[in-house]
Amino acid sequence: MRQWRHYWCPGTGSLVVDVAFAWAGITPERILIDTDKGEQQAPDFLAVNPAAQVPAVILPSGTVLTETAAILLTIDEASAGAGLLPAAGSTARAISLRWLMFLATNAYPAALRTYYSDRFTADGSEAAKAAVAEAAKRDSDRIFTLLANEMVGPFLLGDIVTIVDVYAAMIAGWHEQARALPAFRTLYKTLQAHPVIGPAWRQHEGRPD
Repeated sequence: MRQWRHYWCPGTGSLVVDVAFAWAGITPERILIDTDKGEQQAPDFLAVNPAAQVPAVILPSGTVLTETAAILLTIDEASAGAGLLPAAGSTARAISLRWLMFLATNAYPAALRTYYSDRFTADGSEAAKAAVAEAAKRDSDRIFTLLANEMVGPFLLGDIVTIVDVYAAMIAGWHEQARALPAFRTLYKTLQAHPVIGPAWRQHEGRPD
């Protein structure tokens, strides 16, 4: 079987995927797709992911996998016992999956609307794009306030860290008001102190220990 392959770029969901790989003890081949240079539109990458989005992962079987939440679930399943998510069938896993899907379908799209507002309106005026971005920021305020209120410990499951906490902290890092919330400041500091998560996070950002 072939090696895992991760098409990645800083400032995207690739961060949590890199952390998940490190946590699972998997070392993928990493291929940088520089979105600032438009490399996501290159024919070779479009052949991998026609949606022109990173992260994208190729499994050892050769299967192409996209969508961050799906990638995280697949890495978890490939690393039974690593603890990225609670055990299958447990209440804790059900809660984790709830928040994983909430982040994927609410928080991540709100971030996209904030930074790429032109994609979400047929009106090309600056006023229209600003209105989309402003509405997205209000959505993010609501989303992260809700999540902060759900944290009964440093993590969404209290004292149990999961890859969902990394996903939440990553997206919160893209939203100034979320970063200012005490619960998310604590979450970020706690994740950075983790012996696996912290180094993997910093390595992704080009800040090796």
